[in-house]
Parts: sequence; structure tokens; C-alpha cells
Amino acid sequence: MKNFKTWVSYIVVLALCLTAYVGCSLGKTAKAGGSNQTTGERKPRMTVEEKQKLVTIAPNPEPVVGASQGEDYEKVTLDAIKNAGGLGSIIKEGDTVLIKPNLGAYARNGSSDNTDYRVVQAVVDAAREAKAGRIIIAEGSYSGNVFKVGEYDKIQGVELIDLNQFKADECYKLEAENSMTKESFYIPKVYMDADVVITCAKLKTYSETGATLSLKNVFGVPPASLYASMGGKMKLHTYGLDKAIVDLNKIRKPDFAVIDGMIGGEGMGPMGTRPVKSNVVFAGADLVATDTVAFTFMGLELKDCTHIQKAAEQGLGICDLSKIKVEGIDLEKVKMKFKRR
Repeated sequence: MKNFKTWVSYIVVLALCLTAYVGCSLGKTAKAGGSNQTTGERKPRMTVEEKQKLVTIAPNPEPVVGASQGEDYEKVTLDAIKNAGGLGSIIKEGDTVLIKPNLGAYARNGSSDNTDYRVVQAVVDAAREAKAGRIIIAEGSYSGNVFKVGEYDKIQGVELIDLNQFKADECYKLEAENSMTKESFYIPKVYMDADVVITCAKLKTYSETGATLSLKNVFGVPPASLYASMGGKMKLHTYGLDKAIVDLNKIRKPDFAVIDGMIGGEGMGPMGTRPVKSNVVFAGADLVATDTVAFTFMGLELKDCTHIQKAAEQGLGICDLSKIKVEGIDLEKVKMKFKRR
């Protein structure tokens, strides 16, 4: 009898261990897949195909770009979002919101190369205020997983996901509507399945495109596991930088943009920029318009940033400054002169 009880105990323990193992494995699979559908949570409001069709909707002919200046990261960011119209009409209750910062450099928080976590924290707060459900912060930096060094682990109640980890079967392979590159791109399911995508870019110059703002920020989405070479995602560059930027934005048009210019960056870029204390944040639902205003604030000419012009030509937004309403600052009075060298 004693031996029988012992065997029963072993079997019960083994069953419990097996159950825990299976549950853990399923949890890991859900995390790696990055899809609301695989995690058992609510399904996205729109299908992938419907999201791709958003680019066919004509942009607002008179977009509003919000801006704010000051030294308080949270207040400046929240004021810029409010001046742009807020997130209330973009985020629905229970939505999965994915926030995509720019964390290109292996650099401490407060650098001129990366989006400051305090700006992202304010965006998270605004998303919660709009009754978002699951909030994800996702980045695919060519410097690897830099969330900790950027102090993003201080942001509570969010998931930090490294987009570089995903393999081909964890992505959708998609081609943009009227593609400029004629290429299909691997886009992580977690990015496409999110109900709302907010890009949180950095205000800094870039030797190849004039500046790297919200439109260029999408380059961090395709996984390095599929596009990396020579220490970066150089394979994307081979498609034509401007064309690839436009196509990636057309595949999944971000719903809102925030540009962190609390400490801007000037010089060759995108890494190793010189800090500029510009104390500004821009925000808007039209990424082209938001980038146009930010580029103008930097004292640069739009002719030197061809991907913004091409994005406008492809229907992604408005780049005619005379048609853009800037709320929160007098652009002509406060604009600066960033050096590209």
C-alpha cells in the first residue's frame, strides 16, 4: 500500500510538472509570435488587409500638428499630444497599442540619439487615459536589445518586445499598395496586429535623408534576424532608402506620431549626434505633416529630405507647410538651425 501511494504521488507530481511545462511553453510561443490572436486576447479591430487599405484613404487636407516647449518632459509631451487633438479619437477602449521608439544607439537615456523614456512614459500615460488595454513598447535596434540601457524598464505596466527576435514564420510577408520598391517585407505580427501604432521618433539629423523623424522610424520594425548585414539592416537600404521608407509606412500606416526633441541631435547622424537642447515635442496623426513641421523647426529645407516629399506624393500625408496648422508654438519665432555636419 505504501508503495502504491508513493507511485500515485509520483504520477501526480509528474502531471503537475507536465502541465506547468506545457503552459510555460505556450506562453513563450505567444510572446514570440507577438500576435493578439496567438495570446488568446481580444482580436484586433481590423484585419491586416484592412490596415493596408488605410493608405488609400485621402489624408486630411488641413492637418493639425501639436507642439510644446519647456523642460518638463511629461508636461511638454502631454501638451503636444493635446494640441494635436489628443488620442481619444484614435484609441478605443481595450485597444492593443504598440509604441515604437527610436533606440538606434547603445546609449544611456538622455542622449541625443535615442527617444527618451520619459517622453514614452507620457505617451503611455496618455494611452491609458484613452482606456487602452494592452500596451506594448517594441523596437528592433541594430544595436540589439537596448531597453535596459535606455532605462525603459522604469516604465510600468507595459510589455517590452525586441522586434529583432522574430523569425519569418512570426511575421507577415507584405507588399505595399502600389509599391515603390516592388518588394515584399517581413513585418512582425505583433506590429501588424496592434489596433493602434504610435511612433515615438527622435528629432535628429541624418546624413542620408536629412533627418530621421517619424517616417524613418519605421526602419526599426523589420527584424534584424532577416535583414541584418554589416552591423545594421543594410538589406533595407539596397531597395532604395527613400522608397523603402515610404513602402514600410504604406504597409502599416502608423496612427499617430510623437517626436522627442527635448534633446535634439545634429551632425552626420543617425548615431553619434551632437546634443541640441531644443526642449520641444511634436505630435500629430499625419506623419508627413508632423515631420514637415519638425524638419522646418530644425532650420532645414524640405528639398533636402526627399522621403518626406515622396511620402506626400504617395498619399501618406501633407508636406505643404501653408496647409498645416501648427498648434502650441509660433514655428517661425522658435525654429532653430541644426547643423548636418
